[in-house]
Amino acid sequence: MGNNLADLLLINGNIITMDEEKPRATSIAVKNDTIVFVGKTKDALELKGSSTEVIDLKGQTVMPGFIESHIHPTMYGLNLLQIDCRTENTPSIDEILKKVEEAAKDTPDSEWIKGWGWDDSKLAEKRNPTRWDLDKVAPNHPVVLTRTCTHMAVVNSKALELSGITEETQDPSGGHIEKDSQTGEITGLLQEKAQGLVALPELTFNDILKGMQLAQNDFAKWGITTVHDMSTQKSDMEVYQELLSNNELNVRVRPWYWAVSQNEWSGLLDEVLSLGIKSGFGNDMIKIQGMKFMLDGGIGGRTAALSEPFEGSQSRGILYYDVEEIAPLMEKALLADLRVAIHGIGERAIEVAIQSFEKANKKKDITSMRNRIEHCALPTTEHLQRMKKLELVAGSSIGFLYHIGDSYLANLGPERVERVYPHKSFKDHGIVAPGNSDLPVTGGNPWTGIYAAVTRKTISDQTLDTKQNVSLYDAIKAYTVDAAFSSLEEQSLGSIRPSAKADLIVMAEDPFEIDIEQLVDIQIEKTYLGGKVVYSREQDVPSLNSGQDHMEIQNKQ
Repeated sequence: MGNNLADLLLINGNIITMDEEKPRATSIAVKNDTIVFVGKTKDALELKGSSTEVIDLKGQTVMPGFIESHIHPTMYGLNLLQIDCRTENTPSIDEILKKVEEAAKDTPDSEWIKGWGWDDSKLAEKRNPTRWDLDKVAPNHPVVLTRTCTHMAVVNSKALELSGITEETQDPSGGHIEKDSQTGEITGLLQEKAQGLVALPELTFNDILKGMQLAQNDFAKWGITTVHDMSTQKSDMEVYQELLSNNELNVRVRPWYWAVSQNEWSGLLDEVLSLGIKSGFGNDMIKIQGMKFMLDGGIGGRTAALSEPFEGSQSRGILYYDVEEIAPLMEKALLADLRVAIHGIGERAIEVAIQSFEKANKKKDITSMRNRIEHCALPTTEHLQRMKKLELVAGSSIGFLYHIGDSYLANLGPERVERVYPHKSFKDHGIVAPGNSDLPVTGGNPWTGIYAAVTRKTISDQTLDTKQNVSLYDAIKAYTVDAAFSSLEEQSLGSIRPSAKADLIVMAEDPFEIDIEQLVDIQIEKTYLGGKVVYSREQDVPSLNSGQDHMEIQNKQ
């Protein structure tokens, strides 16, 4: 009898299970790291022993922990060690320059100053910063500031000099060095693969480790208990394993190895294949997912490969590879039982992705692998039909609509915006579409993506369309059940049911009972990973969740 007693009981709560067979309950029993009972409080108390911890929820709401199906954890962590140029912190270029000037005072000459998160569409000046702006405040330091989308960066003259980039430097394939249309001088803006020309110093293991420790604090604060790392490198795996071996990893990690060298990341396809690693290798905390490929840029920076030009432009974006180039590489992975996730935002990129999967499917049935098209922003109806035939998952960046939806409207126009991240169409076609933020491209709080899926509204309260809205239940499902499905873990993650991991979030409000406009303000009271508290709002230290505080801490160190 004693062996059946619970380690933890959560009683007298409002449990939203996301399990359709038992959608609501009042209590949960946990043994080791696993849920063993979901039901009524009086029945749960039968599992109470002398050493059982009992938490009276007093009516608070409990849901499964969120699963972020597409982010870049260590990149976000490293950003927390840099200047935070997000609009809420630096609403103008002048404010960005003040931050750079402050950093320059605390940084030895010739050492790099890095920042992230600026968005020209939200800056007061409505333009990109330039090398000349940065030169005014940091003439003796190389400076690089990465845009929020990560598809472009601005550097100053010192950075250009140290990197050997001059007016004579040719655009790399798949990249662009912007030049002033009047003078022909380099403006400092580097798009896509041109960012790889910057001679940044190598990151150290301790840099990445320190950043990840900060990042996972934020994940826990947002109620995120599992993250899919969509650009995993050797150094990332080393950091995850170090944290795990020291019992300091407080989020489950699902790595997707970066396949082909691009955007500062080294391609690992041949190395992974040579080791014989297959999807699913690992344990409950770190489990290999497969290989990540990339076909185009983004809509915010006008580099996605569209079928028709961006508004007010002749440009249709940048397509990195055609089918003949990318399909054989994807096929290598698929035939070796490595799942494939491929970044495709514009229609031309999605078409190349689907054609490549179709070619592979002729050699091997891939329909049960749950391969993915990442972002999948602008699929056509025909694309959706073909995706369903292949049982592809749409890794939908619905969080983009809230954070950068205004730039989508400006860059695409109202007609195309009506079919961006089309969650209703995904559902109508039977396509599973886990939601994501692509953190640090946009903010990582899942409630903003859930809100956008339901309302189709942006951060400025602009309604983008009224055609692709889904219910609140389906929006939450995108960050729980559907996200678990995308890693073939729907039995153990994403819902509250016996035999699932005890990954739980506690909130004061029931999201189904409050005004829809209040969703983005929901606070997580507690986050449990495997039945252990990894975040408690009562004990939260605000300075651990501010990017600028991280910058100040680093400078003092």
